[in-house]
Parts: sequence; structure tokens; C-alpha cells
Amino acid sequence: METLAQANIFFFITTIAVIIFTLLGSIALYYLIRILHDVRASTALLKEKVEHASDEVAALGAKVRESVVFNLLFAKKRHKK
Repeated sequence: METLAQANIFFFITTIAVIIFTLLGSIALYYLIRILHDVRASTALLKEKVEHASDEVAALGAKVRESVVFNLLFAKKRHKK
């Protein structure tokens, strides 16, 4: 009879521990999902900004290549035949 009481106590404590770990795991999973959502939003915003910056740099490079000073300094040399 004593072993049955010990087994009942063991299963009761185990059940409580499983419930606590399940709650803690659920809370951790909830926060992890929120963090991943924020990371996804931040990544999308960063991607948009990088694409915009890439366009700006390409436009700036085109303006520099068209400028008179750039053409004077880095003009292509003509080959004499």
C-alpha cells in the first residue's frame, strides 16, 4: 500500500512538472514567434531601403560618368594607327 501511495505522489508531481514545462514552453514559443515576426518586418524594410540606395548609387554613378571633370580626368585614350 505504501508503494502505491508513493507512485501516486510521483505521478502527481510529474503531472504538475509537465504542466509547468508546457506552459513555459508555450510562453517561450509565443515570444519567439513575435520576435521572428519583427525580424521579418525589419528585413523587408531593410531590403526596400537597400534597393532604393542601389538605385540612388546607380544614378549618382551615371551622373559622375557624364560629368566634364570625370571625362577630363579619366578620358579613354585613343589608339593611333
